[in-house]
Amino acid sequence: MKGIGGRIGLSAGVTLLLVAAWLSPRAIPYNMDEFVHYHALGCATAELSRHLPLIRDGCGYYDLSLPFTFTPLPLRSYAYIGSLPSLPFYPLWRIVRDPVAARLQGAIFFLLWLWLATRLLRVRPVALVTASLVFPLFLATFVVDEGPVGLSALLFVGALLATRRSLDTTERRGAVGWAVLAGVLLFLGLWVKLVFAWWLPAFAVFAFEEVRRRSPSTGEGVRRHTGAILAGLLALLLPTLVLLASVDREGRPYAVALRGSGVSTEPDAVEAVAIGLGRYVADASLVAPRNLALPSWPVDVLPAVLSAVILGLGLWRGTGRRREMAGWVALSALTFGLVASSRHSRWPHHFAFPLLLLVLALATALDGLRPRARLAVATLAVVFWATLAVRLPARSSPAASSPEKDQLLALVRARGLDRESLQLHTSWGTYYIAQLFGDPVRLLVYMRGAPDDPRRLEEARALARAHGRTVLLISARRWERIQTPAVEATLGRPVRTWRRGTWWAVEYDPRGRD
Repeated sequence: MKGIGGRIGLSAGVTLLLVAAWLSPRAIPYNMDEFVHYHALGCATAELSRHLPLIRDGCGYYDLSLPFTFTPLPLRSYAYIGSLPSLPFYPLWRIVRDPVAARLQGAIFFLLWLWLATRLLRVRPVALVTASLVFPLFLATFVVDEGPVGLSALLFVGALLATRRSLDTTERRGAVGWAVLAGVLLFLGLWVKLVFAWWLPAFAVFAFEEVRRRSPSTGEGVRRHTGAILAGLLALLLPTLVLLASVDREGRPYAVALRGSGVSTEPDAVEAVAIGLGRYVADASLVAPRNLALPSWPVDVLPAVLSAVILGLGLWRGTGRRREMAGWVALSALTFGLVASSRHSRWPHHFAFPLLLLVLALATALDGLRPRARLAVATLAVVFWATLAVRLPARSSPAASSPEKDQLLALVRARGLDRESLQLHTSWGTYYIAQLFGDPVRLLVYMRGAPDDPRRLEEARALARAHGRTVLLISARRWERIQTPAVEATLGRPVRTWRRGTWWAVEYDPRGRD
């Protein structure tokens, strides 16, 4: 009966998470950063994209050529974000054909992460699930994935598991094979996004500790596993060097992306970023600040207090796993310092790097507590989630992530406007979503400030006429900033307009104009 009850509970939990992900757009509007990782997929599946000229942030603009080759390949889609996330997203994108596919993938990645992390920690599933719910931001960063967090987390935990399996395998060939897999997974993490490197020190410490636990001395352990260690390093370094040595269309190595990482060694700058990231601990209402804002309540400190209590009880009453728990806490602090060293770190998908390691520490601590203590923690976590739900009616959204934007894009798709027009987007907030979803013959460009730029407007007009289409200008500007004198002179008067909140879709027909 106990086994049947557990399976029923598991099925109910999985169903609840997937349903919540499916319904989440009603409460949490989309942000363009949830889709920028899949730009290469949008370009590959929009049949006419290859006929567009190279425009900033357009298809092909960020292609790379491998060393000693001259053929641009879609190895990255946007600055330091690689195109790898498009591959696992493709099946779900193919089935769902709606932006909610990204939310569903995030929920699936979270479930897969739970499975892998449970195997890594060797803890009760209930302990890990409870730990994952202490900070609502953790689950939110998987479902509202602006990182991409989910795929990165799977690759990281997978690399940790492969490393342990390599060290546990007595057969030399098997040990080398698992080590190579770990190195490949780490490389894939870097291809997803270069800031995956924030986890590399934590990985190195984990591997070192695993070697130390299995040998009387560290030196002997390293000698025993030299072949596997070297194989794993080569599997990581060789493809990484090839990727970094690849060049863009202007002949610059991809490694120059590191120059824009904003790394700072100035104590004041690092402190400022650390304080900014710390607000995600002190104010747990910041679950998805780029998508929505919730009213702050005094109870928002509960997750921070609860996590401190869990770790304190783990150190006091933990049996035999104090060192492991403390190790995860230390690695979380180390990773937090690395994240804080970048001036660009400010959002939940940055804070998720140290938070993931903290969740592993919380799960280790909870696993050593009595069932009543775990139940009390789970109850408090659920109560706090309920306070967030109560606040949803009072939510607000930034202009770039407003729900009206999503309604307008849905209207464009439903009426087939993406089949008849060249979409001219002045905001990333709509461009990256529209690039992924709609008619296979969709044709769109991103031109920030186009209504004020006659040259850009003329370029859009020429593209539309070449393909026998109208121009559909999508923007959140005020009307007088949309129908500017430059627009009037180049595109003429609007043929049709649609409005949702502050967002406009304005159609022009320049085909008959000289």
